[in-house]
Amino acid sequence: MAGLTRHGSDVESVFDLLGHDENDVTAALGFALANCSPLLDAVVQRLQPPQSGWELDGAPYIALEKRDPEGRTDLEIQLPNALLVCEAKRGWHLPSKAQLRRYTSRIHRRGGGALVTLSQASRALAAVNLPSKIDGVPVIHLPWRDVLTDIADVRPTCRGQQRLWLDQLRNYLRGVIRMRSVADSWTYCVVLNNARPGNGGAHTFLEFVTNELCYFHPYGVGGWPTDPPNFMAFRWDGAVQRIHRVVRADVVPSLLERWPDVPATPPTERPHAVYDLGPRLPPLDPIPNGAQYRASRLWVLLDQLQTAPTLAEARKGTQKLQG
Repeated sequence: MAGLTRHGSDVESVFDLLGHDENDVTAALGFALANCSPLLDAVVQRLQPPQSGWELDGAPYIALEKRDPEGRTDLEIQLPNALLVCEAKRGWHLPSKAQLRRYTSRIHRRGGGALVTLSQASRALAAVNLPSKIDGVPVIHLPWRDVLTDIADVRPTCRGQQRLWLDQLRNYLRGVIRMRSVADSWTYCVVLNNARPGNGGAHTFLEFVTNELCYFHPYGVGGWPTDPPNFMAFRWDGAVQRIHRVVRADVVPSLLERWPDVPATPPTERPHAVYDLGPRLPPLDPIPNGAQYRASRLWVLLDQLQTAPTLAEARKGTQKLQG
């Protein structure tokens, strides 16, 4: 088969032709739900609260970007006696309570249902930032990874066009969740030290990287990235000592959720982006800083970092390529 690109990026599924913003992702999900009943059943069963009384028999109806005086919804799943209003956000972001409150009246008119938020945020992060109910309507968070799990679970039972659309949606969501193209070689370069988060716990910041192959930083504050980088470089003792690919990223509401031995302090109990790291990448010898950067956080292209004699030269090379 011939390869296909759009604006220089690979088109992995027909849904990539839509784009990757919030409306595009919910449109892709809505199309797949309408054309693959096993996936729709799995998602509704996942969302249904205990003793909700939702009627799942009959023909559900999927509506995209439906407007009324209260506003426009991203996606609605209309059941015989319930309405699921889905609001999607890009990355780890979550909709505001005010935004969700606009849709409660239409759910009450339907006789029941739920407000459903979709994003990369974990259920734990959503539980910290969103109420369990708004105006008596349950608020349920659906991470995109759970949709991928449902796709994998129902795929063996599907054939023909249903399986085709499942595969197309799976490939599309994998790209959306990744956020950055695997071809993106921007590398986030940070400093490590021998302090410990919350002044305690089993590992220093440096040991989390060298021993645990893991790095974390506060999320949504202080200029830290809100989209995970593909690569990270770590420097100490006046040089870049390690380069790693980020193989998984998540946001946790508190470091204690993943590392219970970390002391509970205001800095450790706020949301953090957590990156799991792959094997160490070359060069294996230190790359001297070549300039005074102190604790600065820097972006540099991977090939420049791997080939330049110093970090300073790598930054110059990066800036030259940027024009």
